[in-house]
Amino acid sequence: MSKKTLLITGTSGFIGYNFLKYILTKNYYIIDILREKNKKNYKLKKLKKKYPKNYKSIFFSNNHQLERKIKKLKINYFINFATLYKNNHEYNDIFNFIKSNILFPTLIYDLISQKATKVINFGSMMQHKSSEKFESKNLYSATKNAFEMISNFYSYKEKNTKFYNLKLYESFGKNDNRKKLIPTIISNYKTKKTTIISSKNLELNIIHVNDIINALIILLNNNIKPGSYCLKNNKNIKISKLIENFNKNLKRKIKVKYLKKSVKKIPKSKIKKLPKWKPDNQIIKKIKLNFINENN
Repeated sequence: MSKKTLLITGTSGFIGYNFLKYILTKNYYIIDILREKNKKNYKLKKLKKKYPKNYKSIFFSNNHQLERKIKKLKINYFINFATLYKNNHEYNDIFNFIKSNILFPTLIYDLISQKATKVINFGSMMQHKSSEKFESKNLYSATKNAFEMISNFYSYKEKNTKFYNLKLYESFGKNDNRKKLIPTIISNYKTKKTTIISSKNLELNIIHVNDIINALIILLNNNIKPGSYCLKNNKNIKISKLIENFNKNLKRKIKVKYLKKSVKKIPKSKIKKLPKWKPDNQIIKKIKLNFINENN
């Protein structure tokens, strides 16, 4: 069977890089799109040496280069991992939000939508409250909603291309250095810092990065109906209980300060779970194992 060509953005990020490592072991030819500044990315250069026949990068510094380098590519699938996330924004962030979350993926969609048979975009449950309707929690989710509306145009225009939006709450995995709560707790424990948490009642819905990879493999290998799907765990994790559980077996306790901010319960999503996909319900054990490994 001939190799399918998979075009990817965002491989310098946590989820994109983990997927890239996995998919390079399978029967695919991978092309990723990277800004010039990523030419010296050590982890990606290492993968290129390991898989020289299966993996190449397209580097660009402006939109004209992007068009010239992508226009002639023959691809089967496209996955957009690229995103700019901040929970709160400042005035100077606005342009970068629009450039990263709207302009960049739109330019690529315009170049590849007539070629790719499947296009997969990542979103967030921050884009919604309890319904399927767009309700933006912050500017980040507003820009993701704006791009999804644009992608609906391409979905309507290109009948031979299946468009998917995968949405999740929180994710975690080995060597996770993102500025999210669980990696922050692990990092602060190493440096003996106190982690400040908004409320003792805070709950998160967390899936492992391997769950996300499994979802992508399902979409690539199966005839799934196009649309938006939610990737969520069956149970939420109460962070204060998680820390209490960890501290029972630690000589040096995790230092934490809880604020008295009000937190809303995670609403039940009306967005359907991805067919054929099940989350790993051992996420607490995996977080604990990663915590122990990183602090030994």
